Order: sequence, then structure tokens, then C-alpha cells
Amino acid sequence: MSQPAQWFRDEIFAGLARLLVLRLPSAPWEDEAEYTQQTWIEVLWEAPIGWEAERDTTRLRAAFARLARQAERWPAPRQLLDLLPDRPQQARLPKPPMSAARREQNRARLREMMSELGIQSTRRDS
Repeated sequence: MSQPAQWFRDEIFAGLARLLVLRLPSAPWEDEAEYTQQTWIEVLWEAPIGWEAERDTTRLRAAFARLARQAERWPAPRQLLDLLPDRPQQARLPKPPMSAARREQNRARLREMMSELGIQSTRRDS
């Protein structure tokens, strides 16, 4: 089990602090708050997510905000995971450029393979 990153600890601590202020039914007592925070940190860190500060800080904040709006009782860590937004899509790399010579080599190889397999093309080369 790897140690939770400091950014992750900070986000969970801040989110739980906001939930504690709401005084929801079944919330932990003040003397249990530290143990509650440590438990949430450990449970959430071990979730099969592969937490990354750049991609997940805003997601955790959004999930805690959703949880604060929706919760009628003190939540379990699973409820936070259920409210975690999807990660934004990363930009895709552009297709690598292909030279005209390489393109023609590929076409010739395809024609050769089709000929070996006895497949006739209905497509006209331009």
C-alpha cells in the first residue's frame, strides 16, 4: 500500500471539514474527526483510480460539493466515489505525417497481399 500524496490528504481533509460543518445526522464526534479523516484518506487512496493531482483535484472538490448538496446523513467514502465526475479527455496526438512515397508503398503492398489471397478490388486508384 503506497502512502497517500499530500495533495490528496489536503483535498480529503478540506472536503470532510466542509461536511463536518453541516452537522449532518450520524456525523462523527469532534474527537473522532481525525480518525474519520485518516480512514477516508486510506479508503479513497486505495480505490482503483490511480490518483493524479493535475487531473483529480478539481474532481474531488466537485464530488465533495455534490455530496454536501445531496447528503441528508453523514456519507460513506463510497458515496463520494459515486459522485466523482469523469476525468476530462486528454488531447489526442495528431496523426503522424506520411510521405507520398510511403503511402504508395503501402498501397502496393496491399495490392500484392490481395492478389496473393485472390481478392479482387472494386476500387479504382486515382
